[in-house]
This record gives sequence, structure tokens and C-alpha cells, in this order.
Amino acid sequence: MQANPRSLDVLFNSQLRYVVPMFQRLYTWDEHPQLETLWEDIEEKALLRLKQVESRPHYLGALIIEGVKPSSPREIKRFLIIDGQQRLTTLQLLFCAYRDLSKDRGWINLERTVTRYLLNADRDVMEHPEEEELKLWPTTLNREIFRNIILAGSKLAVEEGFPEVFLPRKRKPEPRHPMVKAYFYFYLRIQEFISAMADEHSRTEEDTAVALLQSLQQDFSVVEIALSEGDDSQEIFYSLNSQGKPLSQADLLRSLIFMRAEKEKINKDELFDQYWRIFETDYWSATVRRAGRSANRIEIALRLFLTAKTGQLVDSRRVNEEYRRWITSTPPRYISVRDEIDDFARHADVYKKYDDVQQTPLPSNDLRRVLLDFDVLTVHPLIMFLEVDALLDEESLGECVGFLESFIVRRTITGEETKSYNKLFVALIDSLINTPPDQIPSALRNKLLSGSGFTTRNWPSDDEIIEAVISRELFKQIRKPALRLILERLEQSLRSNKSEDVIGASELQIEHVMPQRWGAHWSLQGRSIPADMVDYPHRALEDSELVSFVEDIRRRNSIIHTIGNLTLLNKHLNPSVGNGSFEDKKEEYKHSVLRLNRSFEDLDSWDEESIRQRGKLLGQAICNLWPLG
Repeated sequence: MQANPRSLDVLFNSQLRYVVPMFQRLYTWDEHPQLETLWEDIEEKALLRLKQVESRPHYLGALIIEGVKPSSPREIKRFLIIDGQQRLTTLQLLFCAYRDLSKDRGWINLERTVTRYLLNADRDVMEHPEEEELKLWPTTLNREIFRNIILAGSKLAVEEGFPEVFLPRKRKPEPRHPMVKAYFYFYLRIQEFISAMADEHSRTEEDTAVALLQSLQQDFSVVEIALSEGDDSQEIFYSLNSQGKPLSQADLLRSLIFMRAEKEKINKDELFDQYWRIFETDYWSATVRRAGRSANRIEIALRLFLTAKTGQLVDSRRVNEEYRRWITSTPPRYISVRDEIDDFARHADVYKKYDDVQQTPLPSNDLRRVLLDFDVLTVHPLIMFLEVDALLDEESLGECVGFLESFIVRRTITGEETKSYNKLFVALIDSLINTPPDQIPSALRNKLLSGSGFTTRNWPSDDEIIEAVISRELFKQIRKPALRLILERLEQSLRSNKSEDVIGASELQIEHVMPQRWGAHWSLQGRSIPADMVDYPHRALEDSELVSFVEDIRRRNSIIHTIGNLTLLNKHLNPSVGNGSFEDKKEEYKHSVLRLNRSFEDLDSWDEESIRQRGKLLGQAICNLWPLG
């Protein structure tokens, strides 16, 4: 590793090019504070030069570069920027603004001088002139914008290429790209400085511009650190970025992949376009909340990917560290970086398929809908494993999905705990990793039946389901989306292939047949029960005639929340039914096309026994829909 001070003139005046590797962040410097701070330093030094006051060079920081062996005698000498790309990019945009202002003013010599800082000469003998003519070659997503600014040739051309965009009903224009903003910022500052200082120091504007350029050339330096062959650029990159603003998981993963791609001499642009470009989007960079912790989606996907591959829980605070340890272990996990990122992309596709469903209406028999409505997101690593790593055919995957659905739904109905699901599903991956594909469905079934070694993780039996359906107040005790899904599936089970689909299922609402406020129209043992006693049964103790009804009121208040008393209605029917009598409800149910509501047509009354009988029938139907293994 060699360190040397370099003036900006030396830095940019040679025939060379600085390449920003794929693992670097996008350009992010903004007017405040970065550009403003840099310009204040420039003004200070330029003013001293105008006053002919000597001063020491101002150091702009370190520039760490790594030389790359040329692939051809015609290729211009190339350096990878390990650290300092934001600063170097900003200086290039500054010189570009200076060049364009000089051209606009007709200062030909200044224009020619600064052009040498931006473009390499002899384009016609270069190996890849469209790349090599630029002194700086940014990352893929910044490249086109940067190239267009440098090659535009004038402020007017940049304005035409990057016009301000006003959206309807918005007074302010949409924010421009940071590179475009930096160019216009420096153009304006340079213009204002030259005009003001020329008047103040009785110089021509061109002479003032010369002094400003001389200050930029000689009064500013960087410490150029060139890595030697034995230096580990990846470790240096991580060390340099361990302080200050933390690197995101996307930054860390990108650096890990593309640094190794550089060493493997893989076409990084092709790798980026084919696999990585999809991760540089708002969807993957968006922060979401999982298990009480906020993280961006690519971080979550990476953690789930690593869990699916190892069958081990991964600490959300150490995702990248754990991934680096795993991917660099011996023997190699993949033949090449291309295979690695291809595998990660396939797992990420599965994650997105199960995550990006919030606004998408899904049928009740879609596993994504089940996991969403039952709020069981901890199964995602196991789903990744089954869909990608297990190499299952469609039939076997369907079997496994059926087992998981049944396990989740049955346990929800019986009220089993879910807090240790993350450990259970990861343990299942670990037990299945080395299982041949044709044996995975039976192995998964057996593990679920055995509780995977945990007695509290039982797969409830048919008897337990029927008992829970009859006795548990499911309306109060499970999530409404989950309860509605169960009722939707029951409805579908009652239909033949000649029946029309449930139209607008997402708008269906859960309806109590015997209403929650049943006192007005639903007698108890031939007696009408006052509304306040329905809500507060203990008040019946104060009425000698109703004291014997206390337990019956409580039992009714409980049984009306069991599934035997629940059905589905659309939002237009539901309000009209309300707390009416059974006769009124039957009339309204005639408008419903749902099979769930057909069974009430031939009934004369609806009471606790009716609810229990219907509960048994629905309980058996649930057992058939989600069979035990």
C-alpha cells in the first residue's frame, strides 16, 4: 500500500480512468452540507490566490485505488475506486460546470485545459472508446446520467437533457438527480464568484476564472493510496465504511458479490443487468417492519435466504456478517459468483411472491392468502426451501403446502401458541436439507405429526378440531381475516363445478346468525331478556324472576361467537339484517347466493342446539378441507 499526495491537476491530467466498482453506493452528495462545504473551501482558497497570499494545500481526504491489469495493449490504464468515489465524482461535475461556463464565455484556452481533466485524448485508438474516453466511469445506475452531463457540452444542453418536471397540482418541480443538481449548483456558484470577484479586484472575468482554475489545480490535494497486489480490497472497503453512516445490507451484499466478481473477471455489467438491477428499486430498498424490527426488504430476503440454505436461525443484527462467513467457507458454496447471485435471485423471487400481496386480491385457497390472513410470516424460509432448494415437482410441492396449511389452520382453530413458529420452521428445514426430493413430503408430514421434537407443537386431531369449533369463541379469539378465510373455504366446499364463483369475496363480511344484541327478538326459554342484562348478565341477579337465567345468558353470549353461528354476507345485506329476528334474517338470506346461507331456508327456529349441530357439520367440513396428514 503506497500513499502519496496528489494535486487535482496531477490526479486528472494523465491518460487514465477511474472506475467506480459495482459494490459502491450510488452518488448521493447533496447541496447541504457536502456541496456547500466544498464550495466554501474553494472560495476561500481562490480568494487568497486573487490576493496573492500563499497558503498550504487543502486536503480533500483519501482516495484509495486499486490498479487493474489491462486486457489489451489499447486499453487505457484503469483504477478501481475503493474509497472516495463520491468526492471524485463531485470534482468531475465541478470541472464539467467550469468547462461549460468557459465555453459559453468563449474562453477557449480554459475550456481546452479543463476538458483534459474530463476526457482522455485519442478516442480513435481506444479499445472501448465509449467507456475509456471518460476519466471517471460510474456504477451502472449512475453511468448514463453522468456520461450525458459530461458529453452535453453546455449548460443549455444539460437543461434540455434534464428539464424540470412539474407534476399536476404541484408548485415545485420534482427533485432532479443528485448529479444534475451538483452540476447546476457549481455552474451557478462559479458564475457568481467570477462576476463578483472581477468587480471587487478590478480584473477581467477571464483573469478571475484563471485564478479560480489555478486554485483548483494547485491548492487542493487528495492523499492517493494505491493498493498493492497483496492488499485485500474487500477488507479495506469494510474497514473504511465501519465508521460514519452505516452501509445498508444492500450495499454490503453488493460489495461482497461484485468484489468477488471483479477477482473472477466476470462481466460485471452483464451480471448487474441480468440479476442485480432488480434489487436497485424502491420495492427492495423500502423499509418494512417485521417482528418489532425495521429493515429493508433486501435485508429480510438475505436473512431468509441464508436461513433456507443453512437450516439455522440468523440473527437479524448480523445478517451480512453471517452471510460473508457462510459464502466464503471451504469448500466453496458455488462454482462462481454468477451461480451465487442467480440462486439468491431465485429465492428473492419467492420472497417477493409471498410478500408483495397486500394489495392483491387472492383466492382463499392460495397459500399466500393463508399466510397473510393467519399472520404466519415466519414460515417464509421453509417456503423458500421447498420452492427452490428441495427440487420438488409440482405434485410434491402441493402436498407439502397442504400439510403446512393444515398445520397452521388447525392450530389456529384450537388456539395453540405461535410464538416459537420461527424455531419450528427452521428446525424443519434443518431436518429436510439432506432428504431426497421424493421423500420430502412424507418426511415433512411425519415431522409435523411428531411436533418436530416439541410436545407443545402438536398437529390437532379431528376430534380436537370439532370440539374447538363447537366450544371456542372463534369470532373473538382468532384474527378476522383468518376467520373469514375459513368461512370462504367452507363456502367453496359446498359448491359444485356447476356453481358460480363467490363474487367479490374480499367484500364479504362475517355475520352472526343469532345477533350479538339478541335480547330484543330472540327469547330465552320463552322469556324476553332486557338488553342491559344481555350485555351484563350479572344484573339478572338483581331480578328475582330472571336470576335463574344468568348462566343461560352467559352460555348464549358465548355460543353465538362459535363458528356454528357465523356466516358470510356482502356489505349491502349485512346492515339490513342487523339484530333482526330469525324470520327477518331468513328473508334477507334469500337474496344471498352463498351455499352457507341455504341451510337456513327450511328451519323454523335458531337456538343453541341448532348452533351446536351446525358447528359439528362445519367442524367436519374443516377436517375434510385441511386433513390431518
